[in-house]
Amino acid sequence: MYNYTEKELLVKKLKGQRLSIPDMRPIFSHWPSGQNENYETMKEMIDKRLAMQPMGEEARKAFTNMNPALLAARWWPSASKEKYRTLIEHIIWFGYWDDLVEKLTPDPNAAEDLRRVTKAFIRHSLGLTQPGEEDSIPSNPLVRSFEGIAAETCANYDEEQRKTLMGHFDRYIDATRLEAEADLSDRLPSLKRYWEVRILTSGMGALLGFTEYAAQAKLPLQLASSTAYETLWMTTIIINSIVNDLISFKKEMKAGSVLSSVAILYQQVDNLDAAVQMSVAHLRILVEEFDRVANTILSEFPLTPEEVDAVSKILYVLRTVNTGNLEWSLQSKRYGVSQFMTDDGRIELTL
Repeated sequence: MYNYTEKELLVKKLKGQRLSIPDMRPIFSHWPSGQNENYETMKEMIDKRLAMQPMGEEARKAFTNMNPALLAARWWPSASKEKYRTLIEHIIWFGYWDDLVEKLTPDPNAAEDLRRVTKAFIRHSLGLTQPGEEDSIPSNPLVRSFEGIAAETCANYDEEQRKTLMGHFDRYIDATRLEAEADLSDRLPSLKRYWEVRILTSGMGALLGFTEYAAQAKLPLQLASSTAYETLWMTTIIINSIVNDLISFKKEMKAGSVLSSVAILYQQVDNLDAAVQMSVAHLRILVEEFDRVANTILSEFPLTPEEVDAVSKILYVLRTVNTGNLEWSLQSKRYGVSQFMTDDGRIELTL
């Protein structure tokens, strides 16, 4: 007799249930939202390039459905055309790399080699190689293709900013080991452990590391290293992750995966509607927390008028990352939920 794992049992239990997600847009209605004016032009160019890439049809469809030009357009609507283009390139690079390391899960040695080579080359291309460190160029063309993104980064970020960005890459790349372990495990983690890992493995840090680049502004040093800014950063990551866990639930279920906060909550309360409502309630709390901390920074931090302007631009970008992520998730074919949206903005579907 076959003994089902904890994850397999949860998939069986959830299959066929009705998933109802309320309209999340009102939660973010007081935050800025938009779409980069260069979207259509860039999408056409990116689509043509992806069509010529030597990849399988499944991978090509996945990238087309992801629509990296729309994601960047929604995340960074006010970025200049050149910066918008670089941000798209980074999303594409990140998507390729994340997919590659995930495929190497069954071969830990190969995955570890990819991590080591990637970190070394990013450090080299950002001009952060230390004396005595090897400056070899990797044979992997994907890893090497980061060089163009790095050149643009070096032209806009000082050494301090580049070191901070490198730290985000290091943490994400190292955390993919944890993601592989979680995927291979037969059991679900606790909600606390899930968020500890998810915050790192989502890759949001490596993407949010370009916030100052998109805003064309630099954070004051005392704020960049503060607990307050760390709270804004972490809140942004968790907001994005909750939205993703809700909207991607059917897609992940179809792939046999229940490694999400919604599934873990469902396992705890044995009610899918309650798990969804708990997730949405958490979103509201996080948005309120972001606003509270942002207001505290602007009203209580000792900032010059120029620094207030820079901080305001960065807060604007962090907010459009959140509203843009929701809009992209609803619009793109990646999650395929637009066909299940009702007139009042709800998502109603069967798992």
